[in-house]
Amino acid sequence: MTETKLLQDFIALSRTGSFTKAAELRHVTHPAFSRRIKELEEWAGTSLINRKKMPVTLTEAGLDLLVVAEHVIARLNTVQQQIAKPENQANRKLRIATGRTLAHYLVADWASELARQVERNMGCPVPIEIHTGITQDMITLLKQGQVDFLCCYEHRALSVPISTKDFQYVRLSADRLIPVSLNTGDANGAYRLEDEITPLPHISYFSSLALQHIINDHLHSSNYHLQEVAHCDSVDVAYSLVKKNLGMAWLPWSAVRHDCDSGVLSVLGNRTDEIPYEIRLYRPKSPLSTAAELAWKKTIG
Repeated sequence: MTETKLLQDFIALSRTGSFTKAAELRHVTHPAFSRRIKELEEWAGTSLINRKKMPVTLTEAGLDLLVVAEHVIARLNTVQQQIAKPENQANRKLRIATGRTLAHYLVADWASELARQVERNMGCPVPIEIHTGITQDMITLLKQGQVDFLCCYEHRALSVPISTKDFQYVRLSADRLIPVSLNTGDANGAYRLEDEITPLPHISYFSSLALQHIINDHLHSSNYHLQEVAHCDSVDVAYSLVKKNLGMAWLPWSAVRHDCDSGVLSVLGNRTDEIPYEIRLYRPKSPLSTAAELAWKKTIG
């Protein structure tokens, strides 16, 4: 496809700023490369390159064409992969990276419902691929293109190194961490966050978990008298220890709401002791597979 080759030449020139380097990158001679850029300008009917500057820059018309060229080439590459390998199930997968807690309490439900909706549109099964781990590792998967989406927490205590130049996000939901303990029915033995004298048995998380960073930010500005009695690598473990009356913990409201409403667990303190946070869904700005693009459209409404 001659036209797409010219667009690819143009993109290479915009990125290198040099006819010589771009020609090497495109595996053609310098004269041949210059003729191809001239051919593209003739097609456009205007100058696309400022040749008097070094490195060369794009004219205003060139900048406008570059935006379209990059989108067209990226989309064509995606479609080509799907056509060339129709048997490749990866083109129909929903690949999601997230943390263990979010996978259990939010992503599993969201992704399975989304897969059913996308399947109805595509007319074929849409497998779900969910990767779980610490946030930094999941970010790496997203940046390497090994997943389509990243579902993660957002809070001032967290630093999520994802550039909005290359990625975009949508807010999936909001949640909050609630201080809870087992409801023993004994008012005298109940835990009190406001008690600064009696140590409060506290079940915390490993520092590698994003939730612990959020909790630490809250604890730095509080006067709780806490005594760590357990250190967990997941919300599920902390939840189990709370229900065994080992101590209190900050747990996501989405995880404990039912037990709090039914009286199994007691909410400690008041609203100021709760810790709100967001849950975001990130994706690359570059085109994704048909299934992933449909999933994104349905997610953003």
